[in-house]
Amino acid sequence: MNHDGDQSNEQNDQSSGEFNSPGLDTLKNRMNLELDTISANQLYALATEAMEKKLISAHGYRSGQYELLCQGEFILLSPQEALQYLQRLVEQATDS
Repeated sequence: MNHDGDQSNEQNDQSSGEFNSPGLDTLKNRMNLELDTISANQLYALATEAMEKKLISAHGYRSGQYELLCQGEFILLSPQEALQYLQRLVEQATDS
């Protein structure tokens, strides 16, 4: 196996603005999965805090959305929207 040839091909790919590595897509997918996991953990922790403060009664994922039970009403939001909603809710309760 000629490593010099491999390196020159890699340099050619980089100089043309393309970096084609078989592991790059795998790395991107792994990073996205880790970010999703961090976001899900943050959302769960914030929702649990809101429950402890009696701001919501229940929370959890449902069909790819995040469901909150707040004052007897079910609220179905995207995970990002739910995170923002809960952040505002907890901040307002803290400010009061």
